[in-house]
Amino acid sequence: MTDDLYCKNLWYYAFHGDELKPGQIRAKTVLGENIVFGRAADGKPFALRDNCPHRGVPLSDGSFDGQCIQCCYHGWKFDTAGVCQAIPALADPNFDVHRIKAYAYPCRELNGTIWVYMPEDKQDLSQVEQGLPNLVIAPEQKFLHVETVRLPTNMDHSVVGLIDPAHVTFVHQSWFWRTAKAAKLKTKNFEPVGLGFKMTRHAPSGNSKGYSILGGKSSTEITFQLPGHRIEHITIEPNHLIVSITMLTPLTERETELNHVVFGSLPIGKYLWLPLKQLAKTFIGQDLDVFEKLSRGLASNPKLMLIGDPDTQARWYLELKKQWQQAQLNRTPFANPLKPQTLQWVT
Repeated sequence: MTDDLYCKNLWYYAFHGDELKPGQIRAKTVLGENIVFGRAADGKPFALRDNCPHRGVPLSDGSFDGQCIQCCYHGWKFDTAGVCQAIPALADPNFDVHRIKAYAYPCRELNGTIWVYMPEDKQDLSQVEQGLPNLVIAPEQKFLHVETVRLPTNMDHSVVGLIDPAHVTFVHQSWFWRTAKAAKLKTKNFEPVGLGFKMTRHAPSGNSKGYSILGGKSSTEITFQLPGHRIEHITIEPNHLIVSITMLTPLTERETELNHVVFGSLPIGKYLWLPLKQLAKTFIGQDLDVFEKLSRGLASNPKLMLIGDPDTQARWYLELKKQWQQAQLNRTPFANPLKPQTLQWVT
């Protein structure tokens, strides 16, 4: 895996919007940085470095009135842009408290999900707007939250597991999906796109029983984008779609959060939502179980390998990450190094 674990100057998923209520603040570690997230009285989310600039106490341990966070130690107040608004103990009326700031991370809400931008240079936010993730549904549409789990592995191992097709046969054996006996040769076409690659649109695999419940003729396109987003876009004739997104957010060097959200336009979706959510939670639970085993195995720092077409997507991820980090270091535009390719594996 790569020596430099984190990709900076990219947007990372933080929360589903339902998890951050107006007037609420929540602490979260992202890429090893402690951040306090909040939702102002006007509904807009924000993200500040979770340390009071005065003595370093976490701002998340303070109070929030919808306008300002007040530190629990000396009562210093900061607005949602991180600008100091009051120092209660200060008697000097000429001191400009607005010069003091808690660092404010760019924070956006997209389709009911909250994202934070993690810069390499905190003074250079030139790439913020053009780097917003494309969640492939209309701005007014919202994703439903399915599941959040913490994987006990670093970002690289988590991404490789997310895009690995070969584990499906052994980890996701289920009566409602497929069994190991149903494994067969798959041939898939891939193309580079944006910060990653996509498996071009195709009919779902015949041995994937889960698609049959959707009704109608369906097709799917699966896209992977740095830093770790897997987007499955399913169309169902005549004019419906399902968008399923799995997003990985590195918390620390040893723990990665997996979040899964979904959008669907099928009228029957409201009746299928609870059973489908439970099936998805089962799938993710199977992944979590094997990642806990993986974590124990990695503790001895074994030599690892990537073999053939089943592991090609993992090699692509590592190359994309390398090229992205090199582009940031040299301050040059990122150029996707991948080429169209057809891969085969048995699953």
